[in-house]
Amino acid sequence: MKYTVDRSDNAATVKLHEDRLDASNSGDLKGELLILCSAGIEVLFIDLSEVNYCDSTGLSALLLAHREMKNAGGYAILVALSDKVASLIEIAQLDRVLYIYRSREEAVADLEGSAPESEDEVL
Repeated sequence: MKYTVDRSDNAATVKLHEDRLDASNSGDLKGELLILCSAGIEVLFIDLSEVNYCDSTGLSALLLAHREMKNAGGYAILVALSDKVASLIEIAQLDRVLYIYRSREEAVADLEGSAPESEDEVL
């Protein structure tokens, strides 16, 4: 699986350099996400700008990051979703659970403005 990780202060950004997030690579992503979630960061950004296809195993990896970061008192935030991936997340009604933003900058601005009190307050 091709990806990059950028860490700064209390945040990390994982950018996937894959066209697909599916059974062939979601296990590797889960492993990396678990490591990052336990690294003491407060915010984990997952940049999906290069991902054009995602299946249920990919969604499972994203949900894992959300759950682990929430349990640690932080946030897993998905950014830059393609239309196809965003549509799949909406069909699965996971847009009601996951934190999703158009860009990392938009998410940071929202976090700096005020932390959401409930998941419903995030896009």
